[in-house]
Amino acid sequence: MHKTQNLRDLLAEFVRTRDLEPKMLEQKVFSVWRKLLGVPLGEKTVPVSISSGVLKVYTEYPPYKKELLLLKERIMADLNAELGQPILTDIRIDVRQSLTSSSPHTTAPPTRVESTNPIPKNTRYVPTPETLEQIEQTVVDVTDTDLKTSLRQLFASQSTDKS
Repeated sequence: MHKTQNLRDLLAEFVRTRDLEPKMLEQKVFSVWRKLLGVPLGEKTVPVSISSGVLKVYTEYPPYKKELLLLKERIMADLNAELGQPILTDIRIDVRQSLTSSSPHTTAPPTRVESTNPIPKNTRYVPTPETLEQIEQTVVDVTDTDLKTSLRQLFASQSTDKS
């Protein structure tokens, strides 16, 4: 437990000195999206980027875009409450075909956006399996689940891999 506490203190200092807390809070949106929206909305929509407080979300299904638009204020309020501060100021929803290479009926989270259009500048990239393995090796001794999840997201978001 003492090692974990020292690591937690070290990581907290690292995050504070590098002003990474706002980015870590933004990344939390991606990890809580499905849980907050539930089935099927959380599974059929994909948050892909956050820029200047605007969350961009893709879906393959126009009816889900309409539902997100109707619930936008409540979703932003719920996400901001989960984050503990008003990070999100707007949600933009786009309909995109083929969000995943798997069937649209799968419950697995989408891994990347496939499109004939260029990938938007602020799209979250998925690290290579090798990078994911390095991240796992880095966080293997962290016992606090929330901290471990946040670190994984932080390291993945800072990855230079482009899939």
